[in-house]
Amino acid sequence: MSDEKPPQLVDYFVVAGLAEASRALEEEQQPRPARPGEPITDVAVIIRSQGEEVPQGFTCIETSTSGHPVDLNAGLLNNPQMFLCYKRGRDKPPLIELGVHYEGKDRPKPGYQILDTTPYSRSANLASGSPGHQRTFLTFRRAAEPPGHHTLGVTDICLVMPSKGESTPHTFCRVDKNLNTSMWGPALFLCYKIAVAKDNTLVYEAGLLSRYPEQDSESFPLPESVPVFCLPMGATIESWPVGTKYPLPVFSTFVLTGASGDKVYGAAIQFHEAFPRERLSEAQALRLGLLSVVDRRPVPGRSLHTRKSICVLSHWPFFEVFRKFLMFIYRYSISGPHVLPLETHISHFMHNVPFPSPQRPRILVQMSPYDSLLLCRPVSSPLPLSGASFLTLLQNLGPDNAVALLVAVLTEQKLLIHSLRPDVLTSVGEALVAMIFPLRWQCPYIPLCPLALADVLCAPVPFIVGIHSSYFDLYEPPRDVIFVDLDTNTIFQ
Repeated sequence: MSDEKPPQLVDYFVVAGLAEASRALEEEQQPRPARPGEPITDVAVIIRSQGEEVPQGFTCIETSTSGHPVDLNAGLLNNPQMFLCYKRGRDKPPLIELGVHYEGKDRPKPGYQILDTTPYSRSANLASGSPGHQRTFLTFRRAAEPPGHHTLGVTDICLVMPSKGESTPHTFCRVDKNLNTSMWGPALFLCYKIAVAKDNTLVYEAGLLSRYPEQDSESFPLPESVPVFCLPMGATIESWPVGTKYPLPVFSTFVLTGASGDKVYGAAIQFHEAFPRERLSEAQALRLGLLSVVDRRPVPGRSLHTRKSICVLSHWPFFEVFRKFLMFIYRYSISGPHVLPLETHISHFMHNVPFPSPQRPRILVQMSPYDSLLLCRPVSSPLPLSGASFLTLLQNLGPDNAVALLVAVLTEQKLLIHSLRPDVLTSVGEALVAMIFPLRWQCPYIPLCPLALADVLCAPVPFIVGIHSSYFDLYEPPRDVIFVDLDTNTIFQ
C-alpha cells in the first residue's frame, strides 16, 4: 500500500474586511471620468413641434454621441419633432432596462411598461408622422421596490447613428431595434449603461481580519495579497437610508499564480453587516452624510454598514462546492443560536472531509439536515486542471467572439475582460488560457484583478486581466488594450 498523503481539500479559511491598518483607496494618479451620477428613474418623449417643453427635472437628448441632431421622428413626411428626455433621482426605484416595442409585431415583455403617451398626454408613437408606418414605442423596466443600496440601474442614455460612423460606446448596451422605421431617415439606436450608482460610501483596501489555521503551512504560506482578492473593489463603510434591504451575498472566484506557475484557487462571498458609528471620525461622518455640513448635527434616518468577505483557498478549483460551503457558513453565522459553534463546521470541512479518490470518487458532505454538497473527483483529461468553463465563455461571448479572443491570446495582445458579475470573470479567463493548450500563457494573468492592483493595466507587456466593470467609473483605462465586455457580448479595440 502507498503511504502517500492524500491531497488536502482546503488550505485556508480567511475573513477579510476593514482592518485597523486599511488605507483609503483614493483612485489617484490616473485621469478618470466622472462617477456615475444618480440613477435614471424616468424617461419621456416630448413633441417640440406641438409646443411641448422639457419637463422640470428632465434632461433632453438633442444630439447623438458625435453631435448630430437626433429627432426621433426624422425621415417621415410632415413629421412632428420628437425628442427623448430622462430624469435622475433616488425618489423611486431606478430603471434597469430599456427597449423598443413594435406594436403588432412584438409581444409586450413581462415586467416592461410601454411609454405610450408624452407628459402632455399626446401619443408617444415614434412613427406618428405617417399613418401607414408601424407604431413604435419606447419601453422600460424598473427595479423592484424598495431598491437596495447596491441595486444596478441605468446611469446613462445616448443615441447613435451608425450611418454617421458612430458605434455603441464602451460598457453601453444597445437596443438592436431601429427607432426610425421610415424609409428615408438615418437608422437611430438607443444605448444605455448599467452601473451601481451608489453614494455615501468610503472605500478602503481590504485587510485580514481572521484566518484558519493561524499558522502558515511549510509547503504553502498564506499569500499576503489574499484579502484584496477577497474584496477586489475594496472594503467599504456605507451609509444607507434606514429600512434599506440588505443586498444578497455576491460570489466571486480568483486565481493566484506562483513564481513556478502553480495555481491556487480562491472562492469568496461578499456580504454586508452593521458597522458601529462610534468608530467613525468626524471627517468620515461628514463624507457619509451622517452629519450636516453647516452645524455638524447628526442626520437622522441613516444606518451604517461595512462590506466583508469570507473565503477559502485551495489548490483545487471546486468552485461550486466552495460556493455552497461558504453560503452555508454565511447563513449559519446570521441565524441561531446553534448547538455547534461556527468554527466546528469550518474545521470539519477542512480536516475531516476526505479528498475524492479512485476508490471513492464521490463524497457526499452533509453539513446540516437541510444542507449537503457533493464532492466529485476531477475527471482525468489531457488538459491541465483549471477553473475553466467553456460553457460560460460561449454563453457570454458566442463562438465568433470566442475565436477572435483565441487569436488575440495566441498573438499575445493585452486583454481586459470585464463584467458586473464577478463570478464569471475567472471562469472565462481560465477558459481563454486553457484554449491555447499545449501552449502556456507566460505573461501576467489575473482573471479577477483587485482595484488596488489595477496599475498592472499600464504594464508594457501582454496580459490577461479580468476586472469589475465599475473600474471604468473610476479610471480612464489605457488605450492600447482590447476590452472584452461579458455583459454586452462585445469586443472593443
